[in-house]
Amino acid sequence: MPTTASASIDRQIGAIAIPAALALATEPLAELCDTAIVGSLGTTALGGVAIAVRVVSFASTVFIFLMFATTTAVARHLGAGDTRRAAHEAVTAMWIALAIGATATVTLLIGGPTFISWLGGSGEVARDAGRYLEIVALSAPGSTLTMAGIGARRGHLDTRIPLLISAVAAATNLVADLILVIGLGFGIATAAWTTTATALASGITYVVLVVRDARRAGAPLVADRRSLRTQLVVGRDLLVRTVALRTVLTVATALAARQGEVTLAAYAIAFQIWIFCSYALDGLEAAGQSLVSHRLGSATFHELGTVTARLFTWGVRVGVALAVGIVALSWWLPRVFSSDQAVIDAATTALWWVAAFAPVSAVAFVGDGMLVGASRQRFLAATMLIASCAFGFVAWAAAPWGLAGIWAAISAMMVVRTAGAALGISRLRTMAASAA
Repeated sequence: MPTTASASIDRQIGAIAIPAALALATEPLAELCDTAIVGSLGTTALGGVAIAVRVVSFASTVFIFLMFATTTAVARHLGAGDTRRAAHEAVTAMWIALAIGATATVTLLIGGPTFISWLGGSGEVARDAGRYLEIVALSAPGSTLTMAGIGARRGHLDTRIPLLISAVAAATNLVADLILVIGLGFGIATAAWTTTATALASGITYVVLVVRDARRAGAPLVADRRSLRTQLVVGRDLLVRTVALRTVLTVATALAARQGEVTLAAYAIAFQIWIFCSYALDGLEAAGQSLVSHRLGSATFHELGTVTARLFTWGVRVGVALAVGIVALSWWLPRVFSSDQAVIDAATTALWWVAAFAPVSAVAFVGDGMLVGASRQRFLAATMLIASCAFGFVAWAAAPWGLAGIWAAISAMMVVRTAGAALGISRLRTMAASAA
């Protein structure tokens, strides 16, 4: 039976995790709707947008460190009661985000044709992909400002405003596409402009919120040099972790592709389910990061043990629930994506792997959030590099297993990440206990 303290922490976890998970789910949902609407323009346009979206999505994933670094910085100072410093950290993060976003825009505009070629785009498909990408590239500053802005709100233990902004942006983009592309018959460029406009509007909204908080707290609107260096170091370590993870997933896709169309299709189905589950777990990751940062900032070390225990409990419960759901629906889910019986059979087997290791993945996600909140980014980067090696070894050793071997390798990676998270949190709790 949970104690009063545990029940209070559970409420805080739910208040952060649920809106955060829903907000994170709006972006891929918006991309899905955008792709479906562009599909009405023809197969060539659809293929072009699909390639361009993959390029932009990769960039967005790489820059996710802006969100994590900002959350930790803001939450730590708010926990210590220093609202002025917290507001200044958010301002600094927005300047960093703007610089990175502008650099990303230039990079995408210059390197767009090369990136499209790397992803297999050619002929008319490459032309449409280039047309879409050269417009959407302008949205990069909006996307990076949004990431930093979400981090600032999470630092305030607020995930409801990000949910509202994400929902309004997604709905606006969808309605604009329906009216302009479906209703009035405009083409692929118009779809790109609606996506760009909503991304920039979201970024500007977060700038307004950060400026408002800074003025209320009496914080300057220029970047702080010390905070700038600190956040860039944190971002560097998180970037190493993110690139290592993306590399592993790219290699996994390549391994599946080498085994033929059936294996690749089955892998894609299981991977989409795995990614969908990650959104629920990302919400818990956000809760872990915010709550641990606040406790460390306020020096309430005596609460840290309860916070980490409740977060791990939530992780295991959500992981088990996801596992049960996947097993129960494993006969049906593959049929949503394919009518090929060979693909369905292979995907069903892969989903059993996803289900079996769902609790392990849940603990890894929650642990990552807590360690980022405790500023253990370098430890996380090292753990991810070791996990990548584990993936490579198991992928090589289990190559004769086919698709099962690929998922065994991914599962091995998650086991190492979970072990690393458990070790890191154990050290954190020991440190907190000695300081209490």
